[in-house]
Amino acid sequence: MRLLLFSLISLYFLVGFIPNKANANDFDLTIITTDGGDLDILQDGEDNNIDLDVQSMDNFELDFSQVGNDNNIDIDVDGRTSNGSSITITQTGNNKNYNASLWCGHSYCTMTLNQ
Repeated sequence: MRLLLFSLISLYFLVGFIPNKANANDFDLTIITTDGGDLDILQDGEDNNIDLDVQSMDNFELDFSQVGNDNNIDIDVDGRTSNGSSITITQTGNNKNYNASLWCGHSYCTMTLNQ
């Protein structure tokens, strides 16, 4: 009985100290319409993904930062009436990927990409 109890306790501690692989973060955001505001997203680690779809955003600021390796950002902006909005993307690490389809149908929109 003592041997069984000792074995179970040993197994519990052995499994408890095995490092677990961290999971990546996936962030999906769809903006249909908005007027004013800001959103800051920071992803720290590996294999993170941001997927952004925008139809209309006025005077809105988006800041995306990804720190680590193998990170991806996919942006689709159909800025039908977007005006005065900006997107800033910062990616550090190795194997960074950025994909975008951008259209601003009003006075001005800005985007800055730092890799």
